[in-house]
Amino acid sequence: MTEGYIYILFNPAYRANQYKIGMTTRTPEERALEVSSATGVPQSFEVLFSKRVADCQWAERLVHQRLAEYRSGSDREFFQVSLSIAIDILNDVTAEVGLLSEKTAVQEPSYRMTDPVTSGDIDLVPRKPSLGPTRKRQGIPEAPTCFEDHIAYTDALRQPLLREVRDRILAIDGRLHAGETVTPRQRIAYKLTGGTNFIEIKVQRSAILVRLPETSVVDRAGKVRKIPDTHGWGRLKDEIRISNASDVEYALPFIEAACRTELKNFE
Repeated sequence: MTEGYIYILFNPAYRANQYKIGMTTRTPEERALEVSSATGVPQSFEVLFSKRVADCQWAERLVHQRLAEYRSGSDREFFQVSLSIAIDILNDVTAEVGLLSEKTAVQEPSYRMTDPVTSGDIDLVPRKPSLGPTRKRQGIPEAPTCFEDHIAYTDALRQPLLREVRDRILAIDGRLHAGETVTPRQRIAYKLTGGTNFIEIKVQRSAILVRLPETSVVDRAGKVRKIPDTHGWGRLKDEIRISNASDVEYALPFIEAACRTELKNFE
């Protein structure tokens, strides 16, 4: 057996949902640097997700077998697939082959944000959540905003993560499609008809912030930040910062719990 990592790499110059998925006996970051330096690679690869396993060669074979229908192009490690499907398969294979460490190797931003709630926002004073797709500034309405505008605003590493978060939210209940509001100032809000926003995504250039009411889900990893009442977010009390694929998986139970509570209130 050969200890090592299985990984998901992303290159912003390639098509959306196209990932390089393979194995390495070094670190995923070293592997990303190696493939980025190859001739003809237009931009650098980023590590989106990786797991350290007892036998990386066996793990890679299993992963590639289960991703066979998604293979893209002549390179055996490229796949056109939803990030959530790829992560689920890597997690299943990891459980089968054997995880060597509970710590998931992921790439974090190269700098620490001084304030996860406001750093990088263009509105740095407490305010109430956005209520509609346009807002007047000095009597002039802002241009309409769509989801793709927010995709273009955040960086290449966060773009597939933002799509993933949105897809997973909309998959919880069909009514959330009609209740989605994409607002200026990089916000995406969700509510049920007749209700108020109970989930809001704040899109930053180097992070995605999910804001939602308090839930009964236990924050075992300490990733939930309490939003001060002075920020004026009303019922939105908790915030989870999404910087990588592991954060998406961690945030989902909190999002689903908030949705279940909201749906129950509307029954």
